[in-house]
Amino acid sequence: MKRMATLILAAVLCGCATLQSPRVSLVDLRIVSLTLFEQRYALQIRIQNPNPVALPITGMNFRLDVNDTELGNGVSNQAMTVPAYGDAVMQIKLVSNLARILDQMRSLEGGNAQNLRYRLVGDVRIANRLGTLPFDYQGQIGLQP
Repeated sequence: MKRMATLILAAVLCGCATLQSPRVSLVDLRIVSLTLFEQRYALQIRIQNPNPVALPITGMNFRLDVNDTELGNGVSNQAMTVPAYGDAVMQIKLVSNLARILDQMRSLEGGNAQNLRYRLVGDVRIANRLGTLPFDYQGQIGLQP
């Protein structure tokens, strides 16, 4: 009986250790405030859970790159549970500064850009689990009609 309990515990622990990273994609980006030294944006992201168990997210940190240049970064302590094999939309805040905006403007100056490439990269912290699960999503928006 003791051996059986040990095997069940080991199986449960192994199952928890093999969680797949969530798929995190950008849904929307809106300007919240603009000042000379800081810009704040509201991002809506979709978090998809490819796991057979729910993901109780307790926080995240992330960075948004546009055309291979960092636009801004952020953290969130917003708690959310993403159901097993399900998804959820979360609103988070991104902070940028004038230097990053100027870098973005310089990268677009040539006028030859046909697409705006973006990359959302970071990690989520899961309740009752050591460490984090990374995510890395890339996409693009066509600039030409």
